Amino acid sequence: MKFISVIPARANSKGIKNKNIYPLNGKPMISYTFREIKKSRLKNNFVLTDSPYIKRLSKNYNINSDYKRPKKISKNTTALYETLHHFYKWTIKKNIKFDYFVILQPTSPLRNYLHINKAINIVKKTRCKSLFSISQSLEHPYEVIKKNNKSWNYILKKSKNYYRRQDFDLKSFFINGAIYIAHKDLIKKKKIFNFTNHRFLKMPKEKSIEI
Repeated sequence: MKFISVIPARANSKGIKNKNIYPLNGKPMISYTFREIKKSRLKNNFVLTDSPYIKRLSKNYNINSDYKRPKKISKNTTALYETLHHFYKWTIKKNIKFDYFVILQPTSPLRNYLHINKAINIVKKTRCKSLFSISQSLEHPYEVIKKNNKSWNYILKKSKNYYRRQDFDLKSFFINGAIYIAHKDLIKKKKIFNFTNHRFLKMPKEKSIEI
Protein backbone atom coordinates (compact mmCIF):
# COMPACT_ATOMS: atom_id res chain seq x y z
CA MET A 1 0.00 0.00 0.00
CA LYS A 2 1.44 3.33 -1.08
CA PHE A 3 0.41 6.67 0.39
CA ILE A 4 1.03 10.19 -0.84
CA SER A 5 0.15 13.34 1.04
CA VAL A 6 -1.64 16.27 -0.56
CA ILE A 7 -1.88 19.71 1.00
CA PRO A 8 -4.59 21.81 -0.67
CA ALA A 9 -3.65 25.46 -0.15
CA ARG A 10 -5.07 28.12 -2.40
CA ALA A 11 -3.72 31.65 -2.33
CA ASN A 12 -6.70 33.63 -1.09
CA SER A 13 -9.43 33.19 1.47
CA LYS A 14 -12.48 35.24 2.43
CA GLY A 15 -12.80 34.78 6.20
CA ILE A 16 -9.19 35.45 7.11
CA LYS A 17 -7.07 37.06 4.39
CA ASN A 18 -4.31 34.69 3.18
CA LYS A 19 -5.30 32.26 5.93
CA ASN A 20 -2.95 29.45 4.88
CA ILE A 21 0.10 31.66 5.43
CA TYR A 22 -1.27 33.65 8.36
CA PRO A 23 1.54 34.02 10.95
CA LEU A 24 1.29 31.84 14.07
CA ASN A 25 4.10 32.38 16.55
CA GLY A 26 6.06 34.03 13.77
CA LYS A 27 5.63 31.21 11.23
CA PRO A 28 3.22 30.84 8.31
CA MET A 29 0.39 28.53 9.37
CA ILE A 30 1.03 26.07 6.53
CA SER A 31 4.60 25.54 7.72
CA TYR A 32 3.29 23.56 10.73
CA THR A 33 1.73 21.02 8.36
CA PHE A 34 4.91 20.91 6.24
CA ARG A 35 7.00 20.31 9.36
CA GLU A 36 4.89 17.41 10.64
CA ILE A 37 4.81 15.75 7.22
CA LYS A 38 8.59 15.81 7.19
CA LYS A 39 8.61 13.98 10.55
CA SER A 40 6.03 11.41 9.43
CA ARG A 41 6.51 8.21 7.44
CA LEU A 42 5.16 9.88 4.32
CA LYS A 43 7.81 10.22 1.61
CA ASN A 44 5.90 11.51 -1.43
CA ASN A 45 4.27 14.82 -0.60
CA PHE A 46 2.56 17.40 -2.80
CA VAL A 47 1.21 20.87 -2.22
CA LEU A 48 -1.75 21.86 -4.42
CA THR A 49 -1.53 25.63 -4.66
CA ASP A 50 -1.76 28.63 -6.94
CA SER A 51 0.42 30.69 -4.58
CA PRO A 52 4.04 31.41 -5.64
CA TYR A 53 4.91 32.12 -2.00
CA ILE A 54 3.61 28.75 -0.78
CA LYS A 55 5.49 27.01 -3.61
CA ARG A 56 8.74 28.65 -2.51
CA LEU A 57 8.08 27.83 1.14
CA SER A 58 7.36 24.17 0.34
CA LYS A 59 10.86 23.70 -1.07
CA ASN A 60 12.32 24.25 2.42
CA TYR A 61 10.51 21.08 3.52
CA ASN A 62 11.04 19.01 0.36
CA ILE A 63 7.36 19.21 -0.52
CA ASN A 64 6.72 18.76 -4.25
CA SER A 65 5.07 21.81 -5.84
CA ASP A 66 5.26 20.78 -9.51
CA TYR A 67 1.49 20.51 -9.84
CA LYS A 68 -0.03 23.72 -11.15
CA ARG A 69 -3.39 24.39 -9.56
CA PRO A 70 -5.62 26.20 -12.07
CA LYS A 71 -7.46 29.35 -11.05
CA LYS A 72 -10.78 27.73 -11.97
CA ILE A 73 -10.41 25.30 -9.04
CA SER A 74 -8.80 27.81 -6.67
CA LYS A 75 -11.96 29.66 -5.70
CA ASN A 76 -13.69 29.85 -2.33
CA THR A 77 -16.57 27.88 -3.90
CA THR A 78 -14.34 25.03 -5.11
CA ALA A 79 -15.16 21.69 -3.47
CA LEU A 80 -12.24 19.67 -2.13
CA TYR A 81 -13.07 16.69 -4.34
CA GLU A 82 -12.75 18.90 -7.46
CA THR A 83 -9.17 19.84 -6.58
CA LEU A 84 -8.25 16.25 -5.72
CA HIS A 85 -9.80 14.89 -8.91
CA HIS A 86 -7.88 17.36 -11.07
CA PHE A 87 -4.65 16.48 -9.24
CA TYR A 88 -5.40 12.75 -9.63
CA LYS A 89 -5.54 13.15 -13.41
CA TRP A 90 -2.18 14.95 -13.23
CA THR A 91 -0.59 12.03 -11.33
CA ILE A 92 -1.70 9.68 -14.10
CA LYS A 93 0.05 11.82 -16.71
CA LYS A 94 3.18 11.93 -14.54
CA ASN A 95 3.02 8.16 -13.91
CA ILE A 96 3.01 8.61 -10.14
CA LYS A 97 2.09 5.30 -8.51
CA PHE A 98 0.14 5.21 -5.25
CA ASP A 99 -2.99 3.78 -3.62
CA TYR A 100 -4.17 6.39 -1.11
CA PHE A 101 -4.34 10.13 -0.72
CA VAL A 102 -3.53 11.48 2.75
CA ILE A 103 -5.21 14.89 2.71
CA LEU A 104 -3.80 17.38 5.20
CA GLN A 105 -5.36 20.82 5.33
CA PRO A 106 -3.12 23.69 6.52
CA THR A 107 -5.92 24.98 8.75
CA SER A 108 -5.22 22.28 11.37
CA PRO A 109 -1.82 23.41 12.71
CA LEU A 110 -1.97 21.35 15.94
CA ARG A 111 -2.23 18.00 14.16
CA ASN A 112 1.15 16.27 14.41
CA TYR A 113 3.08 13.47 12.74
CA LEU A 114 1.96 10.91 15.35
CA HIS A 115 -1.66 11.49 14.33
CA ILE A 116 -0.70 11.12 10.66
CA ASN A 117 1.20 7.88 11.26
CA LYS A 118 -1.59 6.43 13.39
CA ALA A 119 -4.17 7.18 10.68
CA ILE A 120 -2.01 5.42 8.08
CA ASN A 121 -1.61 2.41 10.38
CA ILE A 122 -5.39 2.12 10.75
CA VAL A 123 -5.83 2.06 6.98
CA LYS A 124 -3.05 -0.49 6.55
CA LYS A 125 -4.48 -2.75 9.23
CA THR A 126 -8.13 -2.60 8.16
CA ARG A 127 -7.71 -2.02 4.42
CA CYS A 128 -10.57 0.44 4.55
CA LYS A 129 -11.33 2.68 1.60
CA SER A 130 -11.52 5.92 3.57
CA LEU A 131 -10.81 7.48 6.97
CA PHE A 132 -11.18 10.83 8.62
CA SER A 133 -10.19 12.22 12.00
CA ILE A 134 -12.85 13.04 14.58
CA SER A 135 -13.12 14.57 18.04
CA GLN A 136 -15.82 14.50 20.68
CA SER A 137 -18.35 17.29 20.23
CA LEU A 138 -18.21 20.35 22.45
CA GLU A 139 -21.93 20.92 21.85
CA HIS A 140 -24.04 17.78 22.06
CA PRO A 141 -26.80 17.46 19.41
CA TYR A 142 -29.39 16.95 22.16
CA GLU A 143 -28.66 20.53 23.26
CA VAL A 144 -28.93 22.09 19.81
CA ILE A 145 -32.06 24.13 19.17
CA LYS A 146 -33.73 25.99 16.30
CA LYS A 147 -35.49 29.26 16.99
CA ASN A 148 -38.15 31.21 15.14
CA ASN A 149 -38.73 34.68 16.53
CA LYS A 150 -39.83 34.01 20.13
CA SER A 151 -40.45 30.28 19.77
CA TRP A 152 -37.92 27.47 19.78
CA ASN A 153 -37.60 23.72 19.61
CA TYR A 154 -34.94 21.03 19.74
CA ILE A 155 -33.29 19.93 16.49
CA LEU A 156 -33.61 16.30 17.59
CA LYS A 157 -37.02 15.29 18.94
CA LYS A 158 -35.44 12.79 21.32
CA SER A 159 -33.77 15.67 23.16
CA LYS A 160 -36.97 16.19 25.15
CA ASN A 161 -36.29 12.93 26.99
CA TYR A 162 -33.10 14.22 28.62
CA TYR A 163 -32.27 16.98 31.07
CA ARG A 164 -28.74 16.00 32.14
CA ARG A 165 -25.72 15.25 29.98
CA GLN A 166 -24.96 12.29 32.24
CA ASP A 167 -28.14 10.60 30.97
CA PHE A 168 -27.56 11.06 27.23
CA ASP A 169 -27.77 7.72 25.43
CA LEU A 170 -25.15 8.49 22.77
CA LYS A 171 -21.75 10.08 22.33
CA SER A 172 -21.41 12.75 19.71
CA PHE A 173 -18.37 13.43 17.49
CA PHE A 174 -17.51 15.91 14.76
CA ILE A 175 -15.24 15.68 11.72
CA ASN A 176 -12.38 17.93 12.79
CA GLY A 177 -10.82 18.37 9.32
CA ALA A 178 -7.28 17.47 10.40
CA ILE A 179 -6.79 14.25 8.39
CA TYR A 180 -8.63 12.60 5.52
CA ILE A 181 -7.45 9.45 3.79
CA ALA A 182 -9.13 8.28 0.60
CA HIS A 183 -8.37 5.50 -1.86
CA LYS A 184 -7.59 6.77 -5.35
CA ASP A 185 -10.61 4.88 -6.71
CA LEU A 186 -12.84 7.17 -4.65
CA ILE A 187 -11.14 10.31 -5.93
CA LYS A 188 -11.46 8.96 -9.46
CA LYS A 189 -15.25 8.95 -8.89
CA LYS A 190 -15.11 12.42 -7.32
CA LYS A 191 -15.75 11.05 -3.84
CA ILE A 192 -13.78 11.21 -0.59
CA PHE A 193 -15.73 8.87 1.71
CA ASN A 194 -16.83 5.25 1.49
CA PHE A 195 -19.76 4.86 3.88
CA THR A 196 -19.59 1.05 4.08
CA ASN A 197 -15.82 0.58 4.43
CA HIS A 198 -14.68 3.53 6.50
CA ARG A 199 -12.64 4.05 9.68
CA PHE A 200 -11.99 6.88 12.14
CA LEU A 201 -9.04 8.39 13.95
CA LYS A 202 -10.16 9.88 17.26
CA MET A 203 -8.11 12.94 18.24
CA PRO A 204 -8.06 14.97 21.48
CA LYS A 205 -10.11 18.15 21.41
CA GLU A 206 -7.06 20.30 22.12
CA LYS A 207 -5.40 19.04 18.94
CA SER A 208 -8.51 19.45 16.81
CA ILE A 209 -8.64 23.21 16.37
CA GLU A 210 -9.45 24.16 12.78
CA ILE A 211 -8.86 27.77 11.79
